[in-house]
Amino acid sequence: MLYTPNEAKKEISIKIKTLVIDEESPDVIAEELEKLLLRAMKDELTEEEIADALGEDAADEIELCTEGFIYTNQDGQVEISYRENEDDPQLTTLSKIIFSPDMPELVAMSKKGAINTTLSFEEGKTHICTYNTPFMPFKVYVTSNKVDNRLLRDGRMKLDYILNLNDSPPQHFVITVTLKEAPADILKGFLQ
Repeated sequence: MLYTPNEAKKEISIKIKTLVIDEESPDVIAEELEKLLLRAMKDELTEEEIADALGEDAADEIELCTEGFIYTNQDGQVEISYRENEDDPQLTTLSKIIFSPDMPELVAMSKKGAINTTLSFEEGKTHICTYNTPFMPFKVYVTSNKVDNRLLRDGRMKLDYILNLNDSPPQHFVITVTLKEAPADILKGFLQ
């Protein structure tokens, strides 16, 4: 059982890598992409090497290393919160990754700041979400190819999904979240 928010809120270090794959690049066999991503997570590949493997200008890699918190909310869900774009006050975003320990295969990611949204990820399913911008809201379709949530077990999560926004071409994202400390150290006293 997890503690309530008032009982446990642990500061953590997080590494988030986002790989944006151009959908018009040559097809890559899923198994090869998986191996490529594992090597990228271990910092064995540069952005240029990834682009070469996928095709010229086929992928952009964004890496964020930051501090955040892990805790349980009032509904008993695990929340990992962190800030993005802190250098620019207009773009600073509070991001949260949320899931229930009983259903780790269903993950939500919320962002509050310049753009406000909550995206839902569930392997093999499409969820309709909304991007709330200062101008107007946009309907977004999130189709999850893979949701591998082992955050509480070994400190890793992988979200592989396609994002469709109105009439724009679909974008393929692969996000990997890694807790820098060993999960056993982070979760000591957090789970009982």
